[in-house]
Amino acid sequence: MESICNRYFFKIIYNKNRSLIGLFLCLLFLLSNIFGQETDSYKNPVISAIDIQGLQNTKRYIIEREIQHPLNIPIDSSLVEKDRNRLENLGIFSEVTWNELPLEDGTSILNFRVIESISLLPIFSPVYNEEMGWFLILGTRLNNFRGRNEKLLLRGRIGNVSAYDVIFKNPWFFGDHVSIAFNFSKQIFEHYFLPYRQATREFKINIGRYFGYEKQLIAGIELKKKEYFGQDTTSFYYLSPDLIAVYDTRDIYNDPSKGMYIFYYGKYFRHLNQIEPESTIAWTQSYSAYYSPIKGKRKTTLGFNLNISSITGFRNEYWLGSLGGVNSVRGWRIPSREIYSDQSQSYRFGYLRAISSLEIRQTIIPKYAFQSPSYFGPIRSELGLQTTLFIDLGIAVNNWEDLSDSAPMIGTGIGIRIPVAISGNVRLDYGWSFYNGEYIERVLLFGIGQKF
Repeated sequence: MESICNRYFFKIIYNKNRSLIGLFLCLLFLLSNIFGQETDSYKNPVISAIDIQGLQNTKRYIIEREIQHPLNIPIDSSLVEKDRNRLENLGIFSEVTWNELPLEDGTSILNFRVIESISLLPIFSPVYNEEMGWFLILGTRLNNFRGRNEKLLLRGRIGNVSAYDVIFKNPWFFGDHVSIAFNFSKQIFEHYFLPYRQATREFKINIGRYFGYEKQLIAGIELKKKEYFGQDTTSFYYLSPDLIAVYDTRDIYNDPSKGMYIFYYGKYFRHLNQIEPESTIAWTQSYSAYYSPIKGKRKTTLGFNLNISSITGFRNEYWLGSLGGVNSVRGWRIPSREIYSDQSQSYRFGYLRAISSLEIRQTIIPKYAFQSPSYFGPIRSELGLQTTLFIDLGIAVNNWEDLSDSAPMIGTGIGIRIPVAISGNVRLDYGWSFYNGEYIERVLLFGIGQKF
């Protein structure tokens, strides 16, 4: 079109009688093209540098390796949002935002601003666990140890449980997303439904690797001793290799708006203290999907999860699983020793369990960062509020053939989620339970993190 206008312009010069309408249209096209190019350039400036503000303890390379937006191309907001989400998913920042800083040469700096969460958390607090009851925790938790996104937990527990733990995790130990984790622990507590006092000692190490940002494999090995004290003492020694495979397309791990999460976990137990060594295999598979029909800071999200777990091979009552509780079928309390012994709710126990959950999550107060003074220095955390409607269904059987003859346990109710640093969310779920069309009970349950 420009070449046509150029030829027409020179013809006008040499032929004054030619109509000026064509010349006017050509000039209009050229001007609109020029201003259009300026507008596009203004809307999508070329990114010549990337800057990070707000770092206090975190090493700069921890951030840089998560940022994938190339330099010297026009800014792509979809790529920047993915970078921002990856930074938030590290779990060490209360808030992550970004903006453009224009330069005199017409390019821009892509600027990320972070607010670090509290990294050193002294622990001296009473804690309630639905399986163990009340106990006191003494210790410390470093959520961003050495500024390298490492996690180190040193703690002891006294009360209904006597225990100590040493846990270390580094999500990017070397190479391309190669992770390492280990823990050493010992605990003694009353089993919540079996009539035994249980003592457990274990040492475990895991090595994992990401393939891109969506696929992950983790291999581990565990040396463990379990003892059950009752009228007699029963002991298990076993060496257990395990393998985890993950496919994860969630945008935000703690509160996804879209994507799916698929999880496979297999563990092989080789019993070392049997006259004739036996083996047991534990298998878990979980499928989650998320979608937000109403987007934005006060979004509405639909979430669905299906979780199937099984124990095969050598097994006895010590390997039994149960249904009910904050991370199982909500609206039901965890089963007690009385329920297990009188078999009044035998449908709650089995070696094979399947649980499905549907949630509608509504953000009321979007998450925001805050800072407050303390004896240990400034506490940087986050707050917000989310409400949830949920319905859970669960079945527990001993053999897959029994599934078709079993009625599901049903739990439905409402809940709230309050985002906090390190733990992700504090969760309260109040629900009602039903079985075979009959109302069973109602209960308020407390938990940490999303159910799925």
